[in-house]
Amino acid sequence: MLRCGEIATVENSVSAYWFVLDSHFAHHAQQVGRFRDANRRDVRRMWKAQNNEHGEPLSDFERKALIERHCELFGAWPELAEHRRNLPVMHSVHP
Repeated sequence: MLRCGEIATVENSVSAYWFVLDSHFAHHAQQVGRFRDANRRDVRRMWKAQNNEHGEPLSDFERKALIERHCELFGAWPELAEHRRNLPVMHSVHP
């Protein structure tokens, strides 16, 4: 049997969960929007220099936003994409 206040606690925890989730996705949308217009060359240049489009050092938010944009354009985190670019090409041998 439920005691007085237990239902309210469950409802409050569900509301809190949705609030946190909503806040997370709102922040993610801001990150995705930060470098929305940056092309592949711009993203590579900014990542390599660790500077934004104005030549200023990346803030923590901008660094994370640039990683998001890099993933959109290249399908991988910057370090992984750089590593893949430097891998030797493997050719299959057919007997």
